Amino acid sequence: MIEIVYDKDKGADDDIFAGINLPKNIRQIGMPTGKRRIYIEDYVMTYLTGLADPNSSYARGAILVGECKKGNGGEAIFISGAIAAQNLELDLEESTFDDETWGMIYKEVKSYFPELAVVGWFLSRMGFSTEVNDMILRLHVDNFAGEDKVLYIMDALENEDAFYMMDHNYLCRQSGYYIYYARNEAMQNFMILSRGDEKREKEDEEFEDETVMKNYRRIMEERTKTSKIERMSRALYAFCSCLGIAVLGLGVAVFSNYQMLDRMENYIEVNDIANVNAEVKTTDAIAVITSEPKSEKTTETTLNMVRNATENLPKYYTVQNGDTLSSISFKMYNSVGYVAELMEANGMDESDQIHEGDKIVIPTIQQ
Repeated sequence: MIEIVYDKDKGADDDIFAGINLPKNIRQIGMPTGKRRIYIEDYVMTYLTGLADPNSSYARGAILVGECKKGNGGEAIFISGAIAAQNLELDLEESTFDDETWGMIYKEVKSYFPELAVVGWFLSRMGFSTEVNDMILRLHVDNFAGEDKVLYIMDALENEDAFYMMDHNYLCRQSGYYIYYARNEAMQNFMILSRGDEKREKEDEEFEDETVMKNYRRIMEERTKTSKIERMSRALYAFCSCLGIAVLGLGVAVFSNYQMLDRMENYIEVNDIANVNAEVKTTDAIAVITSEPKSEKTTETTLNMVRNATENLPKYYTVQNGDTLSSISFKMYNSVGYVAELMEANGMDESDQIHEGDKIVIPTIQQ
């Protein structure tokens, strides 16, 4: 607002304020007009400015006390005291003025300012400007009824302030006000006492904050330990589960391979006998060939014996990566139609599987 140093000697009050003993040592803020004037004492202004410290990040409030004086046609509201209102801190939506709150307010007013009455309230909201909204209007109408009650809003962050008074059921911003200087012993005493209370409260808060921080650290340490134990437990549970599944799978695979090996051994035992017989026949045939010369017919007969014996020897195939019985059938017989013969020759059924590196018997099939 515009600040104008008021010189009493350069003018006189309007006739409407005749009969009111106006202070002589004043400072004009803005351009006060109309039939109502607001005068706020300098100590009160200092106290409210302290409440509206820019370092405060929450709302602060106070109850304004003083008196209202009427002249011939106008009135002047003198604000000569203020008491911090704890119920106006933090969140205005939760601020209430119930009987208990008013009881405490009136008790403090009577204690510090016994000759004064409530003339309005003060509100500081950092970064919210000095405009009023429906919530502020509701609080004023419900708790500070009457056109002689004021609302003083300050935003220290923006370095703005404004006075409001009711007019036609709405809070109207005043064009200016006056700061006056006087021996305000009551407010001085209150400020001295409140500083002591604030110091003790600050010490208590610091002690409480230290205690809270210690408890908080202890709780966080316990939570960290608990969380670490839970993570280790979950990891151990997951490892054991995976290990159990792996062991189960290995057991199934071993059992399946064992069954296949058992069938293979039985098959090989049977085929070994046939191989021995075939080898004997082949040996006999070779012996016949290498013996004394025979007739041409005898030699041809002998060669047929060797050929038949060799053809009857079993063949083996080593399973490659990606092989199936169908692909092996196609490799060995140029046809996928001999899967059943391969399974029968190796003692396999439909549930059996082949793996890379397995050796399987390739039976001789007359095509």
